[in-house]
Amino acid sequence: MKPIPEDASPGDPRWEVEFLKLVHGLVMAGAKAKIISRFTGFPLSKVRKVYLALRGTDPPPGPAMPGSARNFVMRRKRVTAAWSIQCAIFLGCYERVGKITEAPVHRGWRLLASFGVYLSLTEKLHQTASIERLDINQGYALLSHCGFMAQQSGAEMRRKECPRCLISYPVMVIEPNQMQRCPVCAMNANIGRLSRQATRAGRRRQAPKSKNPAKTQPIPPSGGGDWCQ
Repeated sequence: MKPIPEDASPGDPRWEVEFLKLVHGLVMAGAKAKIISRFTGFPLSKVRKVYLALRGTDPPPGPAMPGSARNFVMRRKRVTAAWSIQCAIFLGCYERVGKITEAPVHRGWRLLASFGVYLSLTEKLHQTASIERLDINQGYALLSHCGFMAQQSGAEMRRKECPRCLISYPVMVIEPNQMQRCPVCAMNANIGRLSRQATRAGRRRQAPKSKNPAKTQPIPPSGGGDWCQ
């Protein structure tokens, strides 16, 4: 799929075909109708018809921006380190895709291309370890909370680079950095803790059982005589 420049218009005859491909690609990726319409200018009714034609179903229900920015950062019990790492990978893909051309590319095209790269990078781990991955609508919400990586001041989230493992992971702007741990370091620390626990448990299982003390022979009574008769 040819990159669409940031300033391209869906009504421009030079880009009509590419925008149609973008619509088809977003539909096959499962993007919500409002997201597709927002990026391509296609009316919602037309997006629904494309969904029915290509997938035989209606678009996913719900608003384009569900949930809170806190659902993507490791500050709550239900946001695991593994999920936060997936968010970091997706943001990294979006950043790299944005650098494939000298001129800025269209956000909708960049979203779809980044999602394809993200799925490719995480496919093996997803198949072997059943790791939960972002869908394209969650990816859109994450990017929206991050201001689409444009460094704009109103964004709720930004990326923070860990000085130890060098991963750039999402954090809340309004919360202290020291309260938002690196998910990779947190996962490694947990693995180390579980490994130490398993080692200690193994040592306890392998420890030899204490032997019964040797039975002492009875002492013969004083005054002599053969007490063994």
